[in-house]
Amino acid sequence: MMPMMPSRGCRRLTALALASLAALALAGCARHGGSGAGADDASAPVTVATFIVGAAPTGADIVLPGRVRAREEVTLTARIAARLTRLPVREGERFRAGQALALFEAPETRRATEAAHQATQAAALRRDLARLQEARMESLFTARVASQRERELAQAERRNAESEHAQAAAAEAQWASGSAIPAPFAGVVVRRRVDEGATVAPGAPLLDLRTDAAGEVEVPLPESAVEAAQGARAFVQAGDGAWREAKLARLDGMTDYATRTRTAHLVPLAGSALEPGAFARARFEVTTHAQGRTAATAPRHDDGSSPSSRALLVPARSLVHRGALAGVFVIRDGVAVLRWLRLGRASGDSVEVLAGLWPGEQVALAPGALSDGRRVRVER
Repeated sequence: MMPMMPSRGCRRLTALALASLAALALAGCARHGGSGAGADDASAPVTVATFIVGAAPTGADIVLPGRVRAREEVTLTARIAARLTRLPVREGERFRAGQALALFEAPETRRATEAAHQATQAAALRRDLARLQEARMESLFTARVASQRERELAQAERRNAESEHAQAAAAEAQWASGSAIPAPFAGVVVRRRVDEGATVAPGAPLLDLRTDAAGEVEVPLPESAVEAAQGARAFVQAGDGAWREAKLARLDGMTDYATRTRTAHLVPLAGSALEPGAFARARFEVTTHAQGRTAATAPRHDDGSSPSSRALLVPARSLVHRGALAGVFVIRDGVAVLRWLRLGRASGDSVEVLAGLWPGEQVALAPGALSDGRRVRVER
């Protein structure tokens, strides 16, 4: 008899079964790797170098934003009630001392200035006539022709005429000086407060001006940190520049009732001049041990930040980046725990940590071979 050949359906089922067995065998090989070495490597602790947060002498305790204040800063105001016709200097442009910065050249302003001039001349004429009349009356009184009352009336007329002339001269000077307001010093226009063509009242702000010379760094100091900052070393930083040591020149005596802050004025001890108007930061180094708290007992906000707003620095190479997130591996009981942080500004090879870490915590320096929950052995 001829042997029976398997049907096409049976051959297909047999091929599928063989393929499934082969896939299971490959998966078992991949899982065990042919030996127990892979499993041992995954569970073996990784040797890492660490550092203690807050132990570095460069750690900042209180970091505050501020600005570089110019040596002279003024707001130019209007002197007359008139229509502003021209502001010759744009924002950011420099000007020289005495240069006209605001011009009131409207026809009504010119007529008012001329009227003030005519009023001054008329008052001067009345004053001169009153003085002449007083002199005549004095001579008549001496000759016993005029009475004492007539003499006193002449003196009163002269005083009134002199007073009217002084008032007219002051009004003329106000219109003359208010029509073209000069610069009080050489500097730069920081901001325009009004547009050309606007009608302003006396005392209305027109321009914010400052000199090119830097004076101090101003920062708002929280009321709760005043005592600590007064006895701490101070440093200032302009923009992304280097930190430089500074001294606390003075502290405003009045506390802002809305923000509960006092303005601190700091002066750099050395280095090149700062750019007026630039963004700046001040750092007050406060000894961590003086706070009497550890990382476990220190109070925290819901976002992990410190109530005293103290900042810490960590090496940039210790950071782990996952997209927009950044964190470090904190070592706890021989296990690496990934901790996400809120970072501040970079300073050299270090980065400021605003929230997420506390003084005394142990952090891995080289996180390349670590993963969350991986056992580690701290390098001695």
